[in-house]
Amino acid sequence: MVKSLQKQDFQSFHLVIVDNHSGNGSFQKLSEFYSDDQQITLLETSKNLGFAKANNLGIDFLKRNYDLCKIFIINNDLLFQDNTYLSKLMLFKYDINVGAIGTNILDSRNLQQNPIYERTNLLRLLEQNWDFFFNPIFHSRFNVFRKISQFLRQLRPEKGDYVRENIFFLHGSAILLTENYLKWSRGFYPKTFLYFEENILKIIFDKTSLKMTFAPISGVYHKEDQSSKLAKQDESFKIKLLSENSRKAIFLKLLPTFFIKRIMSDN
Repeated sequence: MVKSLQKQDFQSFHLVIVDNHSGNGSFQKLSEFYSDDQQITLLETSKNLGFAKANNLGIDFLKRNYDLCKIFIINNDLLFQDNTYLSKLMLFKYDINVGAIGTNILDSRNLQQNPIYERTNLLRLLEQNWDFFFNPIFHSRFNVFRKISQFLRQLRPEKGDYVRENIFFLHGSAILLTENYLKWSRGFYPKTFLYFEENILKIIFDKTSLKMTFAPISGVYHKEDQSSKLAKQDESFKIKLLSENSRKAIFLKLLPTFFIKRIMSDN
């Protein structure tokens, strides 16, 4: 990721790399390569903080040390394939109510990951929580909970409906958080470890009258979702996180805007 980023024609940035307690010696290796690079800061956590808190750690560093409130969050398994990508992204014009910008993201199957056409309304969140909660006992096709869930899926609008209605949120592997959001917010909702961070971010935006915008800019390739790959080693762990975080999303959906801002404030 770093090498492809260094080839960008736009170089007016400071890069923060957060080693989220990887435990594989990567921080030492990165230090050997980049400790003398004034454009790069390396941070290491004492334990695995999860996606949200680790990103917030980097966001906080940039805000406090460089007074930056326009921050591009990217996964370590992302590659920049177009050297003009950042220039195009930095030139993209947006309104004062836009809190996040996403672009085309090509995955390992050559499919676009962005945007994610999905609702985050209360009914959809409740349906998802139902699915996650009862997933461990979906072992029988005659199971009554399975049949109820299948019935609810039939009532759900097709993806094409979401596309036409422009209902989406942005993929977290490459997302630009703007000053309209970061001037008062710490970044991602910190009480999740993995999964649902983008859904929750969309809920926070809706509550605070901010928008997510999709810019049709190409040039990034997402090699593999490493965090999800690790979680898939234990399906019960994955379902547990999805169920817990979907309930947190429901909680935030029901919470008044004033309390949302207090939770997300960096002051």
